[in-house]
Amino acid sequence: MQLGKNQILPIIIVVLVVVVSVTFRPLLVIDETRYFGVAWEMFQNKNFLVPHLNGLPYDHKPPLLFWLINLDWFFFGVNETSARFIPALFAIGSMVLVWRIYVMLWSKDSFGQTAVLWVMAGMVVFSFYATLFMFDIMLGFWVLLAIYGGLRALREPTVKNFAIIALAVGFGTLAKSPVIVAHLLPLYLFAHLFAKPTKRFYIGGAVAVFAGLAIFLLWALPAASMGGEKFAYGILWEQYAGRAVNSFAHKRPFWWYLYWVPLFVAPWLLTRPFWQGLKHLQASRAFDSGMRFVIVWLLGSLLIFSFISGKQVHYIVPELGGFALLITRLISLAKVKKIRPLGAGVLFVLLGIALIVAPSFIKGFMVVYLDRVAFFVSGALLAFFGLYLVTKKFESKLSFVSHLAWGAALFIFVVHYILHIYFNTQDFSQFAQKIKVLQEQGRNVVHYGKYNDQYQFIGRLKSPLKVVRDAKELQEYIKSHPDDYVITYLQRYTKYDKSVVIDHAKLRTQNILLIRAKDYNRLFQ
Repeated sequence: MQLGKNQILPIIIVVLVVVVSVTFRPLLVIDETRYFGVAWEMFQNKNFLVPHLNGLPYDHKPPLLFWLINLDWFFFGVNETSARFIPALFAIGSMVLVWRIYVMLWSKDSFGQTAVLWVMAGMVVFSFYATLFMFDIMLGFWVLLAIYGGLRALREPTVKNFAIIALAVGFGTLAKSPVIVAHLLPLYLFAHLFAKPTKRFYIGGAVAVFAGLAIFLLWALPAASMGGEKFAYGILWEQYAGRAVNSFAHKRPFWWYLYWVPLFVAPWLLTRPFWQGLKHLQASRAFDSGMRFVIVWLLGSLLIFSFISGKQVHYIVPELGGFALLITRLISLAKVKKIRPLGAGVLFVLLGIALIVAPSFIKGFMVVYLDRVAFFVSGALLAFFGLYLVTKKFESKLSFVSHLAWGAALFIFVVHYILHIYFNTQDFSQFAQKIKVLQEQGRNVVHYGKYNDQYQFIGRLKSPLKVVRDAKELQEYIKSHPDDYVITYLQRYTKYDKSVVIDHAKLRTQNILLIRAKDYNRLFQ
């Protein structure tokens, strides 16, 4: 089965959204610059087994993304642009898999088989994360591939279908962590609620998961041996089980994800077909096997991740495919002839008006980045699109979902456009290049405070930076190395002596300063 013209266009929307992101936005500090920095160090030292951050083994993430960046650089040379499309490739792959899964669940629903791609492109969270250089869209692809293999195995429990699951689990674990199992566990444990699994399915599925984890261990065990005890503990326990049991980061209450579910189904939550489909589902109690599958997946995964101590929005990004299936099926069930998306239209109008008037109310440091023309143009675009939706009566549901998908793309463009000045100020490539020049001259550069590798790739640095964590250590270092250079951070409105500053840049509400070590104490005189 091949994609048709109406199914290719939503994929093009996602590509355009990523192009907008690459055009307007530099790599974001801290996450994106850190991941590129780790990949750059891998490229520099040719150690593809143990990732490094500022010269030390990096145990926070497995290596697949860093390997893919280096693969991109092998073909296209070291650059930022082509590598930033890597998440988009996984996003496109995820859309194709969601389409294939929809066909398997509802083979006679021709509308849904086309609409599901538009719905997914129109999910603002999905399109937004497709532009970010992070691990979650990539993990989502492997989750969907494992689910696709699982559905095939329910019908035909063959070695080939279990091999799909094993490969998906293996690469998904290398993409982020064994957390991929948590995304799949509800569907495996409760498969009897939406299908008739055989004993062979359960045995084959368990073997496939363990085979996938074995793929991860093929990297993890040699890497642990080479990276040392601390690195081994990190990749084999702390970063996964530690976050789940008693998170050292992002610890939040059990119900925290409930706040974000409406965002995951935006803007479709504000449309009449969504609610009419839900009403029809409740009235007819037509919970077919496909709908039961989606409910088990979403409720089961949300419940598992609610019990996990550490919580972030992107942890449940792999469930976006399930939300797309749910939304599309509800719209397909809706009995409507003409559609006027009043709720979504009003939302766009209100957002547009808010952007137009926002410059009059913005205060504080954001005034520095204000482009009133960009706010006005962006607000006008959203408002006019919203008015179009309010006044338009769509003759077909497919036309309705495609328009909302383009609306989501417009929203992401607007966000990037109004922030373009801010994004430009966050580009500290010249600052990083200055560090590189000093290193090439044989000078030592010291970073005061926690360092996240943000200068390594941007500056193409060939040596790690020395890091000092506290004021006492810094003062001792200054006394013994007065001719070295120090990178330090000051809050935006902190007064300092600019005459001793060699170079500077901005990071959100902070000024980044490069000075000689012997001049550091003169900053505040």
